[in-house]
Amino acid sequence: MVDLSLDPISRIEGHLGIHVKVENGEYTDSKVEVSMFRGFENLLKGKELHLAPNITAKICGVCGATHTLVSTEALEMASGLYPSERAIAFRNVAYSLADIMYNNVTVTYLFQSIDYSTEIVGKQTPKEYERAKNTPCKFKDVHGFSKISDILDNLYFGKSIYREAFKLQTNLRDLATAIWLRYPQPLSMKAGSITVRDPSIIDKVKKFMKEDKTIDKLFYIMADLRDFIDYYNNIDEDFVTYGLLEGGEYNADYEEMDSWAEERLFPPALIRKGEVIETNLSKILLGVRVYIGGTPYEKWDREYDKDELGNEIDEKHPWNKETKIKSLINTNFVPTVKQFHGEEFMPTTGDIARLYSMRLRRGKISALNYEWEPRGNNVIERTFARIFTVAFLKEFLENVEVPQGSLDPISGKKAYVMAVGAHDAPRGANAHWLIRDENKIKRYQIITPSDRNFSPLGGPVERSIIHQKVTEETITGLDALRIVRSFDPCSACAVHLEYKDSKLMIPV
Repeated sequence: MVDLSLDPISRIEGHLGIHVKVENGEYTDSKVEVSMFRGFENLLKGKELHLAPNITAKICGVCGATHTLVSTEALEMASGLYPSERAIAFRNVAYSLADIMYNNVTVTYLFQSIDYSTEIVGKQTPKEYERAKNTPCKFKDVHGFSKISDILDNLYFGKSIYREAFKLQTNLRDLATAIWLRYPQPLSMKAGSITVRDPSIIDKVKKFMKEDKTIDKLFYIMADLRDFIDYYNNIDEDFVTYGLLEGGEYNADYEEMDSWAEERLFPPALIRKGEVIETNLSKILLGVRVYIGGTPYEKWDREYDKDELGNEIDEKHPWNKETKIKSLINTNFVPTVKQFHGEEFMPTTGDIARLYSMRLRRGKISALNYEWEPRGNNVIERTFARIFTVAFLKEFLENVEVPQGSLDPISGKKAYVMAVGAHDAPRGANAHWLIRDENKIKRYQIITPSDRNFSPLGGPVERSIIHQKVTEETITGLDALRIVRSFDPCSACAVHLEYKDSKLMIPV
C-alpha cells in the first residue's frame, strides 16, 4: 500500500492538500485537508450593510468579481433596490469576460493542461504518450496540430499553446476592467447600479469577439483531448447550479426569486442521477445544510424557524449558522455541505453543472458549431465544460445588446431583513446569506463552490479519487492531482487566516 500526502497542491487558488491511499493500482481512500480558518463571516458582523460588497471582494483574487456581485445582490434584497436592464447588461458583459472567460482560460490552460504536457505524460505515463503519437487530431483544420502528441508537446510552461492562452486571458481581463474599473475587486458595481465611464466598451468587446481566433483554437484543442483522454472514472451525475447572468426580470425580490432566476442565461437546477429534480432557486437555497463534524467549529443554536415568507428553515441552514471556532490548531477547516431534497446528497457544481442544466432544461446547446452532449462527470468532462463555456460566451458577447436608459437604482417593493445573493461563480454555486439589524449586519454566511466540491466525508472530490485506477508507472499522485484541478478549487475563498507550523500566518 502507498500512503501519500499531497500538500500543498500547486496550480490552484489557495492552500489545499489531500491525503490518499493506493493499493493494487487503485486509489482506495481520499481525505481533503484545508488548514485555513474561514473568517470573513466574522469580519462582517456589526458592519454597515453597504460595506459588505467591498469587504467580500477581498476574498478571492482569481474570480475577482463573483463575491462582489453575490454580495451586491444580497445587499439589493436587503435594501429594496435593484438595477435597470441597462445596468444588468453591463454587469453581465463584465462578469462574462473576467469571472467566467478569463478565469476558465487561466484554469484550463495555465493550471490544468500542464498535467497533460509531454514533459509530464512522457515521463509518468509513457504508454499514453506513445498512443498520442499514433492518434490523429479530428480538428486539425481549426488548430493546426496533426497528432495528439503535437498538442501535448505545446502545453507546458512557455510553449505555444500556453503562450496563446496567456495572451488571451490578459486581453479578456483588460476588457472587463474597462467596465469594473478595477479587477479583481471591482469599483464600479453598487447596489442597484453600476458606474460606466466608457459606454463604447460594448462595441469594443463585440469587435474583439468577432475578430478573435484564439478561443476557437483553444476550444478545438480541448475537443480533441476530450476524445483522447478516456481513462478517468465517472461519479454520479448529481449537480447543482444557481444559474448564471441575470435577465431583464431581475428585481432582487425574494418573493419573486423563482421567476427572475428562471430568466438567467444559464437556468438554476438541482439534478439527481442525471434528472432535474428542482428548478426553483428559492427551494434549492432552502435545502442547503452545513455540517461541522471533524472540524474545530462549535455548534450553533437554531434562532430562526421560518424565513419572511413562512418557509421552514433548518437548524443547519446558513441563515441559522454562526461561525464559532474552538481552536486554530486543526488540519481541516472546511465544513461538509449537503443538499436536501427529500434526502441529503452532495452534488457537483461548476461549468459542467450549468451545461447539464441548460441541456436538460432548454434543449440542445452548441458553441462554435460544436454541439455539447453529456458524457458523464469525470476529469476531462469537467475540464471540457470549462472551455465550452468560454466558447458559448464568446458567441453571446458577439451579439450582446445593451438597452438604452438610466443606470440609476430602482426602488423595489420590500427591503428584507433576511436576504440572500445566489449566483454562480466560475467554479459553481456561490451564495451569501445575511440577516440585518436596521442598517447593520447581524449575521453573514458564505457557502462557496469549493465548499461543496471539496466537502470532507464523501464530497465530489473525494468520491472522484476513490476507485480511480493509477495511470502512471511510478506512483506520485498525478491522477489525484488531475482530479483535484479538474474541480478548479479555490480554497482561499472566505479565508483570512492560515495555521501552519505552529504559528499564525496572515497571507498578503
